[in-house]
Amino acid sequence: MLLACREEPWIVSTPGTLCHAMTVRACQAAGFSPRVRHHIDDFATVLAMVAVGQGVALVPELGAVDPPEGVTLTPLSMRRRTRIAFRRGAGGHPAVGALITALRSVIR
Repeated sequence: MLLACREEPWIVSTPGTLCHAMTVRACQAAGFSPRVRHHIDDFATVLAMVAVGQGVALVPELGAVDPPEGVTLTPLSMRRRTRIAFRRGAGGHPAVGALITALRSVIR
C-alpha cells in the first residue's frame, strides 16, 4: 500500500517527533524515502491538506476520527507500543490498577 504512494508528495510531522520517525521508517521499509512537501504536527490540519490534494500522510487512528470529505483512510498493519506511566509506588493504588485493567481490555 505505501509503495503505491512513493511518487506522491508527503505531509509529515516535524523532524525529531515520533510521528515523523514512524512515517520515514515505514516508507523506508516499503523501499523508498518520502518526498516531503509539508511538515505539520496537527492531524486535523494534515487531513485538511490531504483533502485539498497537497499530499498523502500517515495519521494514527486517534488522529483520524473525523476525516474531511474527500479523504480516504486505509488501515495499515503498523502498530506502536504505548507505555503507562505513573508515580513510583502508586502501582498498587486502585485507580491505577483500574486504568491498567481498562486499557489492557480494549487492546486485546
